[in-house]
Amino acid sequence: MKRALIGLVAVFGFTLGTALPASAGIETPIRIDCSDGDSIDLTVDLDTLTALTSSVAAINQSDTDLTCTLVQVSAPLPVVTFGSVAAAATSGGYVIGAGTVEVGCPPDFSTTFVGSFSVKMHTKNGTLRGSANLSVPSGACVPAGKLYSKPTCLVISPTTLGGGRAWANSFVTSTSGSYFASELGKTIGWGFEDNGPNGGTLTKDRWRVEEKPGSCPVPGDPRPDEFYTVMTGDLTVRP
Repeated sequence: MKRALIGLVAVFGFTLGTALPASAGIETPIRIDCSDGDSIDLTVDLDTLTALTSSVAAINQSDTDLTCTLVQVSAPLPVVTFGSVAAAATSGGYVIGAGTVEVGCPPDFSTTFVGSFSVKMHTKNGTLRGSANLSVPSGACVPAGKLYSKPTCLVISPTTLGGGRAWANSFVTSTSGSYFASELGKTIGWGFEDNGPNGGTLTKDRWRVEEKPGSCPVPGDPRPDEFYTVMTGDLTVRP
């Protein structure tokens, strides 16, 4: 019986190895510490590490009062994958980045101004955490000001190019200036599209925010065909 059991294990192991070809990769444990008092612990592959480095740099260059530091907490680790099943735990979904967008001036939108956004949303210990901020500089066609919010909902859909699309809602906790004053205490909807590293490969990253809740936890609103192109900056979206 013992010999038969050993044989069964050997056959099963051989079958598993045949059905699920093994491949090896490198993953790096990192931590992103931000000025809102929140930190993100992730284990990422080298491509994602490059993308996050660019997205954190974009946050630090934005005029949204959010800054972050990416720290590599240990040496890269080899990870063996059998088929599509990894032998090590992977990180949960998140949206990290910042950028500038060109939007129309009210009331007829015939002229434009450039605004900034930053975002850091992730789930930690079962709780959605992070920040989503907006900024309008002085000298624009609308009054200068800033908006600060905390996420209340996040849903991410993978795409064939880049990291994916994400939809989120956030609750506005603070504002400055008259332009954003009416949004205080309200829930607003966000859309994000990661089209590859360095702000997009074939297509630039895209983004939108609306003065009402979006469809989250269901994808779709804000509508992707109404997203704005991110002029400068970078978004990293991972499901």
